[in-house]
Amino acid sequence: MSNENIVKIENLIKRYDQAGVIALDGINLEIKKGEFVSIMGPSGSGKSTLLNMIGALDQADEGSIQVSGQNLMEKKDFSSFRSKEIGFIFQLHNLIPNLTASENVQIPMLQTNNSDEEMVKRATELLGSVNLGNRVDQVPTKLSGGERQRIAIARALVNHPNIILADEPTGALDSKMGDIILELLREIHEKENMTLILVTHEEYVAKKADRIISMMDGKITSENCTL
Repeated sequence: MSNENIVKIENLIKRYDQAGVIALDGINLEIKKGEFVSIMGPSGSGKSTLLNMIGALDQADEGSIQVSGQNLMEKKDFSSFRSKEIGFIFQLHNLIPNLTASENVQIPMLQTNNSDEEMVKRATELLGSVNLGNRVDQVPTKLSGGERQRIAIARALVNHPNIILADEPTGALDSKMGDIILELLREIHEKENMTLILVTHEEYVAKKADRIISMMDGKITSENCTL
């Protein structure tokens, strides 16, 4: 882990005016390059909103947010930023059901200059690395929940991102498969030296990280190292 901040957030505020809700209420947070951090809190605490801010899926109303040295409050081209810097893993996979595992993994590469052959090769390598080398031509509907989530992990890694954002990645899995996915994420984090930020409402999941950031009502209430 580096001493360099890959995420730096100062006094970040996000309002949802229609509902009169302050989703993020003056968030201050620093995350080091190569760190494994969990953001934990109950439903409505603001943890997924914070993750969406880091991943440039949504914009804050006030404050400052820098990710990989880029000021997201001033940035215009968010799709290019996300494609290069961020890998996303969602609770419900977000796979396209009529595409094969390989084709799903290749989707983030469509904005790159890679040839078709290079995209197929990269997808095949990544599916092999998550123990799905024999499933490259299968569609998601033919696979288990754990296998679908491993495809999602491979897809998140395909463009060599600096940051992996995982939103409740084990929420749709049973505890045994959830543990397998968490162990796989930690192995990838350590091998690739990527920054991994995981959102969860489960304490046992949060404890897999090096640091737990707890949230409530749009505020950070505590930060604890697990090492």
